[in-house]
Amino acid sequence: MPKKIHYLHFDTVDSTNSWAKKNASTLDQDELTCITAKEQTAGRGRFRRRWISGRGENITATLFFSLKKESPIISNVGQVLSLSCAHILKEKGFSPQIKWPNDLLIEGKKMAGVLCETAPLQDRLGIILGIGINVNMSGELLATIEQPATSLAQLSGHTWTLEQILEPLLNQFSDDLTRLENEGFAPFQKAYETLLAFRGEPVTCTDGLQMIRGICHSINKEGRLNLLLPSGKVTTLSAGEVKTSSS
Repeated sequence: MPKKIHYLHFDTVDSTNSWAKKNASTLDQDELTCITAKEQTAGRGRFRRRWISGRGENITATLFFSLKKESPIISNVGQVLSLSCAHILKEKGFSPQIKWPNDLLIEGKKMAGVLCETAPLQDRLGIILGIGINVNMSGELLATIEQPATSLAQLSGHTWTLEQILEPLLNQFSDDLTRLENEGFAPFQKAYETLLAFRGEPVTCTDGLQMIRGICHSINKEGRLNLLLPSGKVTTLSAGEVKTSSS
């Protein structure tokens, strides 16, 4: 059964993820809590990068729920959120791709990202999924981002209400999370792999310790990235940042 969705909204907050981590013990562990803010003063993405977003222009949200501490799907929840988002964007007429593990690209430019964090609870693990979606971001602000980026408004030529994207996304993710908890990542493998960015292209993957070069090959049933090495062997990566020569 999908989780009940509970909403918390702030006008201004340092970071919705940081707020969720500080207040995890007060949130309902059995619900899906969505924490949003009109403005984040210290928004952040993966690898502690600053997340740039104009006030009220974009979706800056954190989803909180809990899992058993030994749950095998902890590493997949961010991937499934990115897949849920891709599903909604396709329904809205866009053609998204997923840059492993959980960034969303359209026309090769980043338009959404997911930051996964956890918070220890008494007998469970709090899951904190921050998602930023560039909805109405202007071209001028997009140009200040350190990598090619776009927004739904730039792509479609018109503005959107944030609710047009957020509400169906939460409903989709609630359904997908229930399936993930019951069946694992395997049912999502094919859909995710179909949307995999850079598939068949040479990439480098950095995990903070080493850089590995190879061909972006496929996704395994646990959601890990298969990289085809120059030697002809396939190595499987569980974490890291994927880049192409053009990114």
